[in-house]
Amino acid sequence: MVHSATDTDMAADAITVSIENVGGIEQTDVTIDPGVTVLRGRNATNRTSFLSAVDSALGGTAGSIKTDADTGSVALQIGDQRYERTFRRDGEDVHVDGEPYVADGSLVETFVTLLENNPARRAVERGGDLREIIMRPIDTDEIERRIESLQREKRQLDDRIDRVGERKDELPALEDRRQSLQADVESIDDEIATLRTEIDAYEADHETAAEADSLVEELDEARQEHNRVENEIEVVEAEIESLEGELAELTGTDEGVEYTDEDLEQVKEDLAVARERRRQLEETINALFTIVEFNQDLLDGSLELPGIEPTDSDPTSELAPDDERDLVCWTCGSPVTRNDVDVRLDSLRAVIEEKRAERTDVTSRVETLEDERETIETTLDEQDRIERERSSLRKRLNQRRERRSTLESRQSELADTIADLEREVADTQQLRDDDLLEMYERLSDLQYERGQLNQQLEDVTDDIESIQALPAVADLNEQRSELRDQIAEQRARIDRLEQRAVETFNQHMDELLDVLGYDNITRVWIEKRSSQASPAADSSFNLHVIRESADGVGYEETIDNLSESERELIGLVFALAGYLTHEVYEDVPFILLDSLEAIDAERTSKLVDHFSEYVDVLLVALLPEDAQAVADRHDRIPAEALQ
Repeated sequence: MVHSATDTDMAADAITVSIENVGGIEQTDVTIDPGVTVLRGRNATNRTSFLSAVDSALGGTAGSIKTDADTGSVALQIGDQRYERTFRRDGEDVHVDGEPYVADGSLVETFVTLLENNPARRAVERGGDLREIIMRPIDTDEIERRIESLQREKRQLDDRIDRVGERKDELPALEDRRQSLQADVESIDDEIATLRTEIDAYEADHETAAEADSLVEELDEARQEHNRVENEIEVVEAEIESLEGELAELTGTDEGVEYTDEDLEQVKEDLAVARERRRQLEETINALFTIVEFNQDLLDGSLELPGIEPTDSDPTSELAPDDERDLVCWTCGSPVTRNDVDVRLDSLRAVIEEKRAERTDVTSRVETLEDERETIETTLDEQDRIERERSSLRKRLNQRRERRSTLESRQSELADTIADLEREVADTQQLRDDDLLEMYERLSDLQYERGQLNQQLEDVTDDIESIQALPAVADLNEQRSELRDQIAEQRARIDRLEQRAVETFNQHMDELLDVLGYDNITRVWIEKRSSQASPAADSSFNLHVIRESADGVGYEETIDNLSESERELIGLVFALAGYLTHEVYEDVPFILLDSLEAIDAERTSKLVDHFSEYVDVLLVALLPEDAQAVADRHDRIPAEALQ
């Protein structure tokens, strides 16, 4: 289900969040009004668990079932609409069901839930592929396939334009040929009329002449009919030969690999399985990586958990090597050595590498299956087209063969008739004047010649009419122009999206640097670079950070040399740029903010105000001292409400 503006009115409806056994929350019901809501409390007070639960209800995967529970749930009640996710433990697996706010969880995880491990924030901090983050919601492979399809259609149209042009060029010569044939027919008609006049005036025995005239005319008609049938047989045989050739060519196309609908369904099922496996691997890698980083921070001393004290009560423990000193396990409180933790972390890192290798294999499998699916779909379409053409050709071929058989029977009958008439005409040789018979024979020859010319004239006229029925080259060129425009539009889609993301980031970055008072940074902006080879190839986002030295000279700084506050700000602005670029607010009018401790309270307050201008519901987890700086007009939820 995809949420639309008609589902709920965020500007008016309060939102009730009901959570049971999710994260560290056992049970709570919290009402949130549209606008900014601050979750105020110290660390480990379930603020992040609350945001993760809301993420799950929206369609993300951040929420998890409580460790000591077998079932859990989180629901959003917005007006009359209810969106819910349920969790059920089954051995080591957890099944997640329900109907979330949106079906596309990638939008939620990338641009809505801006927690510590949000991919947009981390991509900035770790120098990741910023373009890949922005383009995640766009199926660039599908755009490439669409462009290839349009290009194939254009090539076919190019060939047709060439063929139509060549046929149109034949028209002048055919028109000349038709006029010449018409003149020849008129000339023969004049000669026949003159000859008939001479025959009528010839002094001969009227009864005998009439008999000879009747026989000669009957013979002439039989010969003309025989000639017409013979010509039609030639035409039908030529059509049969052409149809047999076309059928043979179509039969030859069957030599490649053939597929069935079952093959296509199997590939689609395999593709769905592979994609699901890749998603599971990414979730596992992210979860394990978070655990390793968290424990490493504990070992390095950069992170302390409240309520956990060292167990080294023996003064001599200070003399032990670092890897043998006792620590307190942050999960169960049991004493462990640093070496034990290091060994366990190494094991987890090895598992991460194994999962990453498997993810690479699965990704390759997904790409292979996508190619195979496209090949099968194209092949099935081609097989269906060929079979339809083959069936049509067989039907037409059978019709022509039946017609040829009928004509051959008629030709045989006419041949017998002509033989009989020729014998009867031979008997008229006894006429007293042989000139009359010669005139009749000349008349027969002229009528035969006229029949031949009329057949040729008919063929030329049919050819001219078939050419005139072809579409105009100008119309075909217009179709080709439309295809070019469609191809250009497809190529420009991604470019416009990338440009919009860059401009949005640069604009908000300039505004916030000025508002938040980061005086030691002159400018931060993203530069898009592309070779224009294709919509999805060789395009990249380069992040630039400019500082100014004491003497006023600007220089480019690296991300590694920025303060944590500066890096977090850039990451949050990059995520906001993606949120606005893809108009995520149309589908998910929420943003969840957490882990803002690196940014001081005054700047946090201004940052919250800036984000609130672009989203209906903004949930922010803040420490008490940071929450005090946030404007009083924003709602506050104390940590006690999340226990």
